[in-house]
Amino acid sequence: MPGPSLSLVMPTINWEDPFGPCCRAAIAGLGPEDEAIVVFDGLPPPTPAWLSKDSVRLLHTEQRSGPAAARNLAAREAQGDVLVFVDADVEVHADAMARIKAQFSSDPELAALFGSYDDTPAAPGVVSRFRNLLHHHTHSSHPGPATSFWTGLGAVRRDWFLALGGFDATTYDRPCIEDIEFGLRLHEQGGRILLDPTIQGTHHKHWSLALMVRTDIQQRAIPWSRLILQRRPKAATLNLQASARWSAAACLALVVVVPVAILVPSLRIGAVLAIGLCLALLFTLNRSFHRLLIRRTGWLHGSLGVILHGLYLIYSSLTFTLVAVAETSKRLTR
Repeated sequence: MPGPSLSLVMPTINWEDPFGPCCRAAIAGLGPEDEAIVVFDGLPPPTPAWLSKDSVRLLHTEQRSGPAAARNLAAREAQGDVLVFVDADVEVHADAMARIKAQFSSDPELAALFGSYDDTPAAPGVVSRFRNLLHHHTHSSHPGPATSFWTGLGAVRRDWFLALGGFDATTYDRPCIEDIEFGLRLHEQGGRILLDPTIQGTHHKHWSLALMVRTDIQQRAIPWSRLILQRRPKAATLNLQASARWSAAACLALVVVVPVAILVPSLRIGAVLAIGLCLALLFTLNRSFHRLLIRRTGWLHGSLGVILHGLYLIYSSLTFTLVAVAETSKRLTR
């Protein structure tokens, strides 16, 4: 029996690299029964010659509407059995499409799957390599059944996607957590989702420290915290595993005890001991990721990455706490 046909969906806001090599890599993995759909989010400039092919369908949203709306548009127009979403800055491995098709062929009950970044991010620099390796480690260390979804390199049966109304493009009109929210809905409706970290792509995104903090807080931590508090998912998602919860608790404790150690001499000894315990817990819970950082980037950059990881955990945990307090206050005042 032939495998399901694929509809590659790639949204973009420009034709500039890395979109070119990323799009060509994804198209190269398609078979003759598959199709490629590129959606320009907004009014597109002249199409590059390499993209003006009969094998690639070009759509656009007329005005900037966000990747959720762009992917929804492509899904409505697609003809394939399985929608394969790939970000414009992800260069999929040569075997990625074959692996996706094989998973859906071998498991007719599988509703969706997603893969992972590889451990060789293209962008140089301490922040870029830390951020991309963190994402790689999170996915590669949790293979198997999942309750979330990821459009960086993810696939879903088209009938499931349309039946659930696609991504929530009203709530998420810019790059956000629309894929996570969709995954929760899919899981709640009985759709089985698989995380297969052998399906990989190279991420080309360059991160600065300011961009990382702003993106993580505004487009990740705040909406994600609100989603958790509103929906209260029954099963733990990737960012809600026990180790992540304990890491967050240790970071919040550090925020309290570090000022105490500095400002309250009478409590300094106890506060310093508490700091040591928190740091030991953080290093123990996250030792596999820290080893990955050092192995892939060297001792100097790896050590800086460990510091960035601590910063990431602190501002993410603080954001969740502040959002939780704000949401609780809203409920109490109604």
